[in-house]
Amino acid sequence: MLFPVGSPGTVPTMVKQRFSSRAMRLVACLAVVGLVGTLGALGAEAATTASPKAAVSLGDNFFTPTQLTVTQGTTVTWTWAGANTHNVTVVSGPAKFHSTNQSSGAYSHKMTKAGTYKIVCTFHPGMMLTLKVKKPPRAAPTTTTSS
Repeated sequence: MLFPVGSPGTVPTMVKQRFSSRAMRLVACLAVVGLVGTLGALGAEAATTASPKAAVSLGDNFFTPTQLTVTQGTTVTWTWAGANTHNVTVVSGPAKFHSTNQSSGAYSHKMTKAGTYKIVCTFHPGMMLTLKVKKPPRAAPTTTTSS
């Protein structure tokens, strides 16, 4: 194997160029890995702090889905998809709420109380939704050990 020879005490030019190219690639790779890691951590934090959401569609005389289970704190959005006028009215459950009568648009409500809600459209008998709101799971206890 042949090595380029330089002046005593200096690094040969070919070694400098090869080192510079490798060093630059290494620095670029480390920067990309650091950026991806930072963005991933930010995305995970945003996902854990964002309020959960659920969607229900109001068609002509039906809810889709007709049964829904969400976690306490979830915002449910009802979206009008049919041509008829409808409303969202709780007839039984731990909290009462209702939308305005409308034939388009959307209505949202944050589900703060756990329990089972029976929701209807007061214009259309048989147009029903059962919405179950469950308490969020408890966080697992953390244990520490001393050495």
